[in-house]
Amino acid sequence: MNQKDLYLIKGLNFPKDRKSQIYIISESWGLKLLDSLNLAFKLLVQWSDESAIMDWNDYLEGTCSNEFYFRLFYQGQEYHIEGSREQLDLLYDFCSGKFIFKKSNIFKLNSVMQANSQYEMSVVTNHRNSKQYIEKRIFSNFISQDIEMSNSFNTQLWQDKVPEEVRIIQLLNAQKCPYIIKIVQISYDGDNYSIIYANQNLISLKQILKMQKMGLPLSFVIEILEQLLTVLNIFQELQIIHNGINLDMINYSRDSNSIVVSDFTSSTFECNRQIPIKGNSIGFIPPEYLQNKYLISPFANIFQLGTLLYHLLFNQNPFGNDSQTKLQNNIMGKYHIPNLNIDKDIIELLKSMMQTNPQKRKTPKEYLCSKIFKPQYRSKISKNSFLSFLQDNSSQKIDEFEVENETISIQNIKFLCFNKKKN
Repeated sequence: MNQKDLYLIKGLNFPKDRKSQIYIISESWGLKLLDSLNLAFKLLVQWSDESAIMDWNDYLEGTCSNEFYFRLFYQGQEYHIEGSREQLDLLYDFCSGKFIFKKSNIFKLNSVMQANSQYEMSVVTNHRNSKQYIEKRIFSNFISQDIEMSNSFNTQLWQDKVPEEVRIIQLLNAQKCPYIIKIVQISYDGDNYSIIYANQNLISLKQILKMQKMGLPLSFVIEILEQLLTVLNIFQELQIIHNGINLDMINYSRDSNSIVVSDFTSSTFECNRQIPIKGNSIGFIPPEYLQNKYLISPFANIFQLGTLLYHLLFNQNPFGNDSQTKLQNNIMGKYHIPNLNIDKDIIELLKSMMQTNPQKRKTPKEYLCSKIFKPQYRSKISKNSFLSFLQDNSSQKIDEFEVENETISIQNIKFLCFNKKKN
């Protein structure tokens, strides 16, 4: 232990209004509080506990008088924790994106970007630093009673359910998942949950494809693929199904030169029962969503990644152009691969990802061992060369690869919430 971990606390089995020294140790699952004299365990505060709420408002709004502090509400008790500005800044940064905070008044509404029955996206300004952020406010009536949530949120102070989207973001931040959008704060105002995002300089993969009509550098495609597999490897370990790996939801950061997974609206934890599948775009629907033959699992992420890879290579959806054709071919798992000059290792990887049977797809970790990610392979690729196969080659021979004779039932298609925006 060292001095920077030493704080003052009121309310921890001590006489009222008495302050005592305590060590606070940051762990991936939350905070560990130890007695400063004998290092005896005093309190374990897990961010996943439904009762854990932090109130940083006095500190953030600068209303603290001669001391810096925040309030912790946990399992029906209130704690007052003091420290130096440097200590609280570090602790605040650690807790952001993991713990749920009481709604702060420092963020002022600037403009509403998008609103529907599920959530509202707005531009907000932090009046303390004058920086702009993106706020997503999730309406409480959107939390379906038909879908089993990862945790209920039911305490004396807060009566609600934590949206699954929030729980997934908390878990990913706790695991330090790379290539996801930076979360500044998760908060609750007594009615609705809000997620405050950093206002990053992002461009969607759809926009990139529109700009580069002659094709993307193969090295760029491989780099995107490797980064997404790295994210999906963590999803696989945490049993998370993203449900939105498509050209709109995957962005590229011009600041960090890396991909950014920026939306978790449709994400869910793996479930071993039939459930309604949250929003999916036609042409990106894993075939197992349309049948009872296989359990829905994180292998659905792999199918969507395969479809995304197809887009990046050929600048088109593998299942067709119009919505009806795309839906029919998506259901059957029927697609074709243009007979163009593409490395066979990439094609084999693509076909493996788009297997109709999810059990025949590999794990992200296995795909990351592919030779296309080896330095020797990449050294053959010029970082400035553009793929000629994205030019108009309609006169060339097309080889069509159809999946095995697997009849797919579409009896559950009524559960799907299609996003009918054209890709």
